Amino acid sequence: MRIGVDIDGVLNDIGQWHYSCGHKFCIENNIDRGFNPYKYLMEEQFMITEEENYKFWREYIFDLMVSIPPRPYAAKVLHLLKEMGHEIIILSARDNKYLTNQYENTMNFYVEEWLNKNNIPYDEIIAGPGDKKEKCIKNKIDIMIEDKENNVLKISDIIPVLCFDAPYNLKVNKKNVTRVFSWYHIYKYFLDLNK
Repeated sequence: MRIGVDIDGVLNDIGQWHYSCGHKFCIENNIDRGFNPYKYLMEEQFMITEEENYKFWREYIFDLMVSIPPRPYAAKVLHLLKEMGHEIIILSARDNKYLTNQYENTMNFYVEEWLNKNNIPYDEIIAGPGDKKEKCIKNKIDIMIEDKENNVLKISDIIPVLCFDAPYNLKVNKKNVTRVFSWYHIYKYFLDLNK
């Protein structure tokens, strides 16, 4: 089986990172418009302007790309899935939008570095903006592990999706979607497929 695996919110806990870095950024920049953990995008969570959002990402993009740790057991479970014969396709919407000129076109480099640093196995990396549903079709993905609500809803029209639980995707309740809460929960899903 070709398993599509998202990075932010699946391999790492982007929600917790957003909350921590977003609050720090807002306090340091005297921004206080409230906080909504049920939204996905930084500008919606902290009600910041487009300019403030751009400033945030220019300041924190390398922290996200280099320092954020993987979720517990992500690497271990992916190794187990590879031992079961599955292909791991990293499928991320990360792009170069917030990188400075000297670092343009290096997002894939940093994705690969982060995966290798954290011993996360993969067969292929597909990163960059674009419709994930179309990427799943084009790359013959059999099942997707995703957290972003609109991606889960679109992709589940064509293949099963394991939706990694987060406050911003609690409304997702659809046929072809299985909510998961940890990497060993994901492993159990694949073990049960083989029964």
